Formats: sequence, C-alpha cells, structure tokens
Amino acid sequence: MFSFSDSFFEMWLRWHTYRKFKPNNRHSYKRASFKLRKFMRRLPPNSLIIDAGANVGDVTAYFVDQGMRVIAFEPDPTALAILRERFSGNDMVTIENKAVGAKAGLAPFFQTAAVSKGNIHQTTWSSLDRRDVHGEPVGNVEIVDLVAYINALPQKVSVLKLDIEGTEAEVLEAILDAEAEKEIGLIVAETHERFSPELAMRIGLLSAV
Repeated sequence: MFSFSDSFFEMWLRWHTYRKFKPNNRHSYKRASFKLRKFMRRLPPNSLIIDAGANVGDVTAYFVDQGMRVIAFEPDPTALAILRERFSGNDMVTIENKAVGAKAGLAPFFQTAAVSKGNIHQTTWSSLDRRDVHGEPVGNVEIVDLVAYINALPQKVSVLKLDIEGTEAEVLEAILDAEAEKEIGLIVAETHERFSPELAMRIGLLSAV
C-alpha cells in the first residue's frame, strides 16, 4: 500500500496550475495524494521518475511497482547500502550516489549520532546542512546540478520527487529560473519551513508563484 507522512505532501507543485496548499491545511495530504495517484494512472509504462532523496527506496519501490523507470538519488552511505541491495539486478532502477542541488560541486555530509548506533530510520534526517544533526561530517558527497542533469536526459521526466532536507528551495528556484519545469510532468516536494525563517520565506514565495 502506498503511503507517505503528511509532511511529505505539505507542498506539491503542479507546474501548469501553480496551486498552493498551506502547511496548516490538514486536507493537503489527501488532495496531493489523490492528485499523484490520478496522475500516475495516466502515465504509460516505462515513464521516467526521479526520486531525489530516495533513502532506502520505499518511494522508488512504489514507482517500480507501477511499471515506471526510476533514477534514485541517495547521498547517505547507510541508506545507500540498503537501497543498492534492495534493487540489485533491477534494470528499472538507476541509483546515483549523489545529492541534487542548484549547481554541481562537493559538500560535507552529516548524519545524526543515532545512525552510527544502527538507527536506520534516522537516515531520513541526514543532510548537507547541520541544522538537525550533530558532530563532524561523515564525508563529502558529490552534488549534481539537477537542471543540467534533467536537460541531458533523453526522456522527459514524468515525476520529480524531492525529499532533500532543506535544500529544496534552491533546487525549485533553479528549475523555475531555467524553465526546466516544462520538461517535468509533476513535482512533489517535502518542504522544511521549520528549519529557518529564511527558508520559510523562500518556500512561501515559490508556492505563491
């Protein structure tokens, strides 16, 4: 059964309608979930999905079960090991051990202390930013310029799912600036307004476009 936390669908962006859901609207999740399911029913088999922030692959598995091809981005090494094992030999899934961003580069990557103690669920808090984590970075991660990556693909992206722990604003801004939304059928994003007033303002501006 396909399910997400309410926060995953606090904001979704369908680029040809630009509709806004307020975070305190308890019906946002149901509306967005219905919209995604309806959209998925219209997609032909082998449509292309980008799962940015795939973690251990629950969302990727849903899309694969619907007959879609998935490019799964996951920078966390702990979650990545599970993701690779889960989809080993599955030619419907391409795994990228990278983060996505507004420009290419390298950045330190952080995990919570609980991850090192075996708490796999805490990999969902892993981030390029130290707001929700403690200690030294576990290493550096390559960042892909997502707009350039999408533009280089031979096929239109049917669904872009973003769960990238606070860097979604810069990625969405870059997509809009480059008008790359024209090459994406549907975008769903988890937003993190709680991280900072500045991020909340940027997300607010995006969802009001």
